[in-house]
Amino acid sequence: MSNSSNSGQVLFGLEGTQILMNSPPQPPINFIPETWEIVEKLEEDTVTQSEQNFIDGQGPAYVAGKFLCRPSGARGPLAILRIYHQIPWLGTELRKASVRAAQATGPFEPPELQALKHFKQQGCKVVPELLGYQFEKQDKEDIIPGGFVTYVIWKKVPGEPLDFTRFWNCTFSERQNIRAKFRQIYEKLLPFDYQVWVPSSTKIIYEWSTGEMHISGFKDATNRFLNKVWSDAHYASHDLVLVDPSIKSYFPIESIDLYRDDNGWECAAPTTIPVARHRGSAGSPGDWVELALRLTWPAARRS
Repeated sequence: MSNSSNSGQVLFGLEGTQILMNSPPQPPINFIPETWEIVEKLEEDTVTQSEQNFIDGQGPAYVAGKFLCRPSGARGPLAILRIYHQIPWLGTELRKASVRAAQATGPFEPPELQALKHFKQQGCKVVPELLGYQFEKQDKEDIIPGGFVTYVIWKKVPGEPLDFTRFWNCTFSERQNIRAKFRQIYEKLLPFDYQVWVPSSTKIIYEWSTGEMHISGFKDATNRFLNKVWSDAHYASHDLVLVDPSIKSYFPIESIDLYRDDNGWECAAPTTIPVARHRGSAGSPGDWVELALRLTWPAARRS
């Protein structure tokens, strides 16, 4: 989200703000109290709720602002800070302060914090490391007097979210190397009790110069319905294969070496990946868009 306009935003003008992160004891994790300075706002998302949704157990309404920060007074390693700030239910935004204050809830521990605490406790090395967290309350002049404010801070790992267009404009061998690295990293994540709820290529943090990779983006983490066994479907859900060829009309792909066969492919073993059959009848191979067959199905042969 652009910072050029503050219209509709709640968390703005915080650059330069210093926050003491004094995390509650969480054995066996011990966090050292540290003051962080906000350097730049990266984005702000809003989760709205009606009063009935809240009563039905769908959680509170809040905004979640993401910021780049650094240790106060130092040029130490950068970190990412997320601030969860409670907001009023739909239709009550302009009600008097006492009405809004009645909506205040206790400390809010978002799924992201639950997941990052779990990863740190269990020693997961393929996700960003949790550096601390803090629970506070809004003051009486704020949007929800007494409402929650939750701070979650984690180490900024090398690289940036994997860009869909850049990946698909790489050579075939480069794409294969990234897929191989992704499988290696993701298989190390699978044994743990949280996964990304809505995966995409942007959940892959990739450093192009070194090939270092992490999985991130746990704001909507889930610990339900987990399949802890590797499936090639993870390539598709993270945009590392083209499941739907029509996507090229939205994200032009200039690479000239997409792995496909105009006469169709036949796999010697059943596939688990959702495959686009954009030509051919149901149940027939059709035209297979690049599926990393050489990587995961060495027995694949031409029909």
